[in-house]
Amino acid sequence: MHEIAKVTLDTEMDLILAHKHTMKLAELTGMSLASQTTFATAVSEVSRTAIDRGMGASLILGLDNPKAQEWNLVALLNDRPEHGLDEHQFGLHYAQKLVDSFQVNTTSENTQITLYFRIFPSNRITEVKINQWKSLFQNELALSPYEEIKRKNRQLHALADRLKESENRYRTLTDSLPLLICTVNPQGKLLYANERLVTYTGMTIQMINDRHWQGLFHAEDPAAQSAFWMDVLKKLQPFQFEVRIPEAQTQQYRWHMASFAPMFDEKKMLTHWSGFFVDIHAQKTIEKTLQANEALKHTQQKLEEYQQELESKVIELNRSNEELAQFAYVASHDLQEPLRKIQSFSTMLRVHHAADLKPDVTSLLERMHSSAERMHGLIKDLLTYSRLNTQPQPFQVVSLTEVFTDVLEDLDSVIQSSNAQIDLGPLPPVAGNSQQLHQLFQNLVSNALKFVPEDRTPQIRIYAHTPEHLPSKVLYDNRCVCITVEDNGIGFDEQYKDRIFQLFQRLHTRSEYVGTGIGLTICKKVAELHGGTIEVKSVPGKGSTFSVYLCKG
Repeated sequence: MHEIAKVTLDTEMDLILAHKHTMKLAELTGMSLASQTTFATAVSEVSRTAIDRGMGASLILGLDNPKAQEWNLVALLNDRPEHGLDEHQFGLHYAQKLVDSFQVNTTSENTQITLYFRIFPSNRITEVKINQWKSLFQNELALSPYEEIKRKNRQLHALADRLKESENRYRTLTDSLPLLICTVNPQGKLLYANERLVTYTGMTIQMINDRHWQGLFHAEDPAAQSAFWMDVLKKLQPFQFEVRIPEAQTQQYRWHMASFAPMFDEKKMLTHWSGFFVDIHAQKTIEKTLQANEALKHTQQKLEEYQQELESKVIELNRSNEELAQFAYVASHDLQEPLRKIQSFSTMLRVHHAADLKPDVTSLLERMHSSAERMHGLIKDLLTYSRLNTQPQPFQVVSLTEVFTDVLEDLDSVIQSSNAQIDLGPLPPVAGNSQQLHQLFQNLVSNALKFVPEDRTPQIRIYAHTPEHLPSKVLYDNRCVCITVEDNGIGFDEQYKDRIFQLFQRLHTRSEYVGTGIGLTICKKVAELHGGTIEVKSVPGKGSTFSVYLCKG
């Protein structure tokens, strides 16, 4: 196989990169847009499954030439063996239907999933073009903000390791030199002392700080007086002085030359003083110590520069996310019209030509119509989510009683058919957008009606109360109100309570309960746009309690 590009699969952003690279490579090979999208969808499904199982997977995209004049587009996913790949997972099963060949190979070292997609026509693929495509991915596609941040982050970690190693070498060096070395903060508190200083004086860092340096110098020396330190430290200039320090073992004073220098950050603010005491006869050792200090300072400055660069990339990434949300809104809009045609044509065939169609064709049409309906719901939810990100709405005083009245009216047919019992308590007005709050609570009540065992009558209780403790994400305190929606449904294991609010995350298959996996994501987004948040508690088989924190109107 000719390897063209490689993507590590750790986060959802890596899923976007994998999809982008797959679409780009398929486009270069001359595949149609439909084929590009089909293969990219299969790769995304497999990649998402790997990401859900945890970090450590990687995706390799390339080309394979099994026969003369025949080329395949190949996606090879490498994962760790301990994940216990389940070939019956929905994502893998769906991906298998989209490609020409789907292979799984598990060894003691790793698990490999290989997807093959026939390229037709393949006469435009040559060795020269393959090398050009490799260069394209290496030199251009690797410069996206997220990939650049990952690269910088790896460099930052490497730099931090080198800094730690440098600090260890510095400590080893200072401990081996015939010097008494220390670091002091601007308030005069000892931060660091090498082993020789502790051994020589018989005083630990804590002891020196507790005694405020008393007893460390000869009482007759200027350095033993506080006035001396007040005078030299306020100048923020390097200084030297001679002082007698008693040796702990002999209790005899020895003259030392002390040298202290101020250390500043990029804002010219004093961070600490770096100093050392050396026997007057050990002058040649001073130069080595200063060089070690300069190397450490240079490493620290480099680390700060990379930190600033990382923050800049994060800003770029946030801007890219905003553009991506706008793109999702426009793309979803453009999908509506062809989707309506698919639904209309399939309906016309089933209604007006039913007698001319074979049973298997009718079944395919029904499945196509059902898939189009699911796609319609997905696009509708995506549009709703995109509008939340791209179309901020003004806030006003909203009557939650009116909001829930409208919600229950919209869901009246479901409530009647299930004989659901709704207990709606008194609700205060809140500050917010009525349309968005309607979306939030309709999703919660709809889920409470939907996720109920068949032999159980839905019972839903809706009430408001003032919370005793607020989540950290809430932006206000004394005006907060908690709106609670309790149900007696199927519940779920609370280890998944964060996952259910993520985009496209489902705890049940589509065959068990219909839905797009976006509803609770919208709920969380609306709550956060209102300066609040949403939490959930649940017991499997007994029900769930959703708590929405909002600001009183």
